[in-house]
Amino acid sequence: MKLASSFPVPAARDRVFAHFLDPDSMRACVPGCVELMRVDDKHYEGRLVNEISHVRFSAGFTAEITELSAPAEVRALLRGEDRKLGSSIKVDATLVVTDQGQASSLVEFGLDLALWGKIGRMGESIVRRRSEEVQRQFVADFSRVCAAGPPGPDNPVVRELSAPPAEHTAATDAAGPVRRGWWRRLLALLRGRRAAVRR
Repeated sequence: MKLASSFPVPAARDRVFAHFLDPDSMRACVPGCVELMRVDDKHYEGRLVNEISHVRFSAGFTAEITELSAPAEVRALLRGEDRKLGSSIKVDATLVVTDQGQASSLVEFGLDLALWGKIGRMGESIVRRRSEEVQRQFVADFSRVCAAGPPGPDNPVVRELSAPPAEHTAATDAAGPVRRGWWRRLLALLRGRRAAVRR
């Protein structure tokens, strides 16, 4: 299945491109990305938790940068597997960032997505619809992160999106509603229950 789209970002191309390579920024912005670490300049590892048509997909994944032409283009290959669900995913991604003038960029991406197992049998229309929902949330959060400053854990929006539930609630009360995905709410609920059991 092939997916492609583009979206504007209110930040200079160098900053936008740097955020795409930064694990803190991407972990905060990619819906369902609960873990992400850089192994070296070309390799990343993480865990993705998401839901497609009421089926929970929790996959450890690896990502390899196969081509890099900073700050304009990057190609990467992502592979993930949920052993409990008997499903796996492979994504061949291409990303191009174009300068659109002062503090403005255009991001264009293409994804060649392959799914196997239970997730793969759900059908393209279901997967495509969920992918579009994930894309909308990513674009909104990523645009905020880029506009807020350079990449890294000191970026205020990265801190906000990555904050523990109590801090997230305080930030919401102070600054108005913060968009949180279903998976963030679920993780917050589970963490709260685990803390109660330990007491």
